[in-house]
Amino acid sequence: MDNTPEPRKRATDSDRDSTAKRLQDAFADGQLSITEFDERSRAVYNATYTDELPALTEDLSPVEHPHRAVASHASHAQVTGEPGGTAFSVSLMGGSERTGEWLVAPAHTSLTLMGGNSLDLREARFSAQETVINAVALMGGIEIIVPEDVRVVDNGAALMGGFGIEDHPSCTISRDDLPANAPVLRIRGFALMGGVGIVRAARGARVD
Repeated sequence: MDNTPEPRKRATDSDRDSTAKRLQDAFADGQLSITEFDERSRAVYNATYTDELPALTEDLSPVEHPHRAVASHASHAQVTGEPGGTAFSVSLMGGSERTGEWLVAPAHTSLTLMGGNSLDLREARFSAQETVINAVALMGGIEIIVPEDVRVVDNGAALMGGFGIEDHPSCTISRDDLPANAPVLRIRGFALMGGVGIVRAARGARVD
């Protein structure tokens, strides 16, 4: 009889997104504090194997959705649930810009090498309630302008460069005042001899 244990199964993006959605629902329902939500969400996207995920939600109660709206009434961010969307923005010794009304995929990768990328999300439509942007700047820069009614989680790092978030003077909503069910933008990545700048700004404001 073969008693060899089965190998651990690696988690897929779909597995992580499903767990992240349960955490989002529980957070909006008041079951998790903002600190717990952030810690568990980090653990979800750092998980390598499927058996790491159940422990993150096993103590949560089911959340009822009698009528599930895609976007919060308290938020103007357009979470449409449309399939597809733009998943890449790349520049090599040049520039790339996304602005106006465009559809953002649930996972978007922005890469620049000795160039510059600009992502303005204030008029964009989001395919998912939680969006992940992987930003990698190598001797270049990436600017990400985020509407003030979207919750931003900065998971980036930098070496001989910068990776951070700031509020534009046009902001009227503080990060602490965002509703629990506000759309989430999780920005991960790395800047090497370059920078990734995340700016929260009001719609219509000029960001130089």
